[in-house]
This record gives sequence, C-alpha cells and structure tokens, in this order.
Amino acid sequence: MACLSLAAQAPPSLPFLQSRDYTIRDCGTLADQVASGLDLGKEPLGEAINAAKQGLSGSHGFRAFFKTNAAVGPVTKMLKDIQTLRPARGMRPNIFKAQYPEFICVTPETRSRYRLRLDPHVLCERNGEFGMWLRGEKYVFLCKKFFTDKISPVGPPTKFCPRVIDNMFEPKGYLLADYQKYVLIHELVHFYLGRSSLGWTTNPKEKYRLNECVDMDPKNSLKNPMHWQYFVA
Repeated sequence: MACLSLAAQAPPSLPFLQSRDYTIRDCGTLADQVASGLDLGKEPLGEAINAAKQGLSGSHGFRAFFKTNAAVGPVTKMLKDIQTLRPARGMRPNIFKAQYPEFICVTPETRSRYRLRLDPHVLCERNGEFGMWLRGEKYVFLCKKFFTDKISPVGPPTKFCPRVIDNMFEPKGYLLADYQKYVLIHELVHFYLGRSSLGWTTNPKEKYRLNECVDMDPKNSLKNPMHWQYFVA
C-alpha cells in the first residue's frame, strides 16, 4: 500500500494445523510458516480496506487498478472476506455447505488423496507455480516454490516500489508483491471469486504483470487476482 501511494518440497504429514477459520494439511513442520503468512497478511489487508473505502479520491492505487467508484463495494467486501477468512458456498466436496478454505502443501499424492480432476503436483512442477486454486475446490494448493519466497518484505516499504519509466512500471514490478503473505491473498481471491475468477482457461486469461493489470478494463479488473495482490502490497 505504501508503494502505490507513491505512484524444498513440503514434507507430507497426516496431522494438520487447524484454527477456527482454516485448516493447513500435509505441510509438516512448514504448517506454522503458512499460518504466519496468513496472520501477517491481516495488517496490509486492514490498510487496503481503508484505502478502498476512499475510492478514486484516495492515493493508494485504487484508480489505477479498479478505475471506478462503482468498485468500492465489491473491493471492500472481498478484502474483508479474506481478512476474516469467511466460509464460502459452491465448493467441492460439498457445494451446498459454506466451507472454510483449506491450505494443502502439494505432494505427488495430492491428486489421489483429495480426489481431484487435475494433478496439482504436475502443474506445480511443469508451470513453476507458487500456489494455485483449482476451479470449484475449497482447497488452496501451495507448491514447493511457495516456500522459496520470504514470508513478508523486510525494510522500508518504499524500498520495493517499482520505478516508472516512460509512463510504464519497470518490468520488476512483480517483485513488489512476491512474498508468501501476498501469494496467499492472491489464491484466496480465486477462492472467493469462485467460477467468475480469471485463470488459465478463461477469456480473457488471468494477467500477472503490473502494466497488464493497470491496462485491464474495470469489469475484468475485479476478476483478476493479481489486481488485489498488487493493491494490498
């Protein structure tokens, strides 16, 4: 938020870490690290909610990412849902019941263990993913690459701001949000948007680069998880 105002395979484990609002499975000793990422994400989410309420009159990037005051309500609601980890309906394995998100550290056995149509382990390895949400599932999958990121940036927030060159953000803009706590927020946006979320197979496809996000139209901006990840960062 301060920036925008300026312009090892996880070992499988049968025991799991559970709070009132979420469950972390198959992460072994890394479960506490995932929980820390969720907890550390609450502070920037609070700042983002306050900024979103200001809409276009604010100075934290709302205009660049969401472009219209009509987005104030949806943006504020989404950020509050993530902050409180609200249960959501329409997810397998029980589409009729409101379910809390579950965070799964991906292993070769993940597909069979959770009876999935796609194989998260193959997708993680092939695509170099940090994490993913598979359409219609209540699970957020964390790849081994997720644990190569730091949990949270260390140092003055402005240290991580991308420069603007010829009215474009420099290519390193993604590094602004490249931390575990922001990746978790990204995947939770997928979870709460559900089937309306942009992804690999949608038209248009999900956008990741900072300049691509700024260029998107208002309707698709609300469906693109990287918008939320950058806005919170």
